[in-house]
Amino acid sequence: MNLPRASGAEVSLDRLVAIGGLVAGKPAPGRSQGVAGGLSGPRRGEGGDLFDLRPFQDGDDPRRIDPAATARSGRPQVRSRHEEVDRTLLLVADFRPPMLWGTRGRFRSVAAAEALAVEGWRAVLTGGRVGAMIVTGSAIEMLDPRPREAAMLRLAGALSRAHAAALGAPDAGHESLAAIMDSVTTRTAPGTAVCLATGLDTPGADFGMAAAALMRKCPFEVLLVQDSVETAPPRGRFSARIDGRVRPGRFGPPTSADRLAGHGIPHRILNAADPVHAEAA
Repeated sequence: MNLPRASGAEVSLDRLVAIGGLVAGKPAPGRSQGVAGGLSGPRRGEGGDLFDLRPFQDGDDPRRIDPAATARSGRPQVRSRHEEVDRTLLLVADFRPPMLWGTRGRFRSVAAAEALAVEGWRAVLTGGRVGAMIVTGSAIEMLDPRPREAAMLRLAGALSRAHAAALGAPDAGHESLAAIMDSVTTRTAPGTAVCLATGLDTPGADFGMAAAALMRKCPFEVLLVQDSVETAPPRGRFSARIDGRVRPGRFGPPTSADRLAGHGIPHRILNAADPVHAEAA
């Protein structure tokens, strides 16, 4: 399936909606239970969807005998049903100023939005509820978790609008990731799976403590979005205007993944230049 074309600097509503078609019917590959594509939550008891029928065996609970199936087959049949699980996913999109750039393919912020769309569609198409926290340099927008495709259509519109607003806003500073995670911990119900897409810029001095507090309350995963100059740093020096002055610099190997590993935070590295089809495969 081909996605609608869009600028690499634009979070396209049409693309976010079309991503649902990419992931439909495809299980999340190699995910741990309780994080993003493998959602978990408080069990509510026996659900109402029929899972299977099998012949009665010694030790089975007689209350599970299905009268209709027993009558049809002529021998006792036991019903086995799915356990209903309250599956809720909170997508956290980092649209702060340090995310709004890219050297090849997509901005890191655009790659973050599309990767979160993959996770969100996987969740709602398997019966979960999806909400979002969208963080820009000047505001935090919360969308409460809701079920079904309508939740992703609402979320896709919010991501597209917030990103466009972030691109047009002046860079007047921004919250650290530690402060953002504190906000997630405060606003999120226990057991909600949290998926944060970020480049791990300005994590803050209390980043480790904030992450530990969040992980005590919720399953937590980071989609670490990196540009090509981060995954394969070029040699040599460069000059850039930083804090009002032109300063020399040199690209070095990225350390963000090591930092996440050091705090025991589950994470996946996403190259912003890779097509979203690779994430949805």
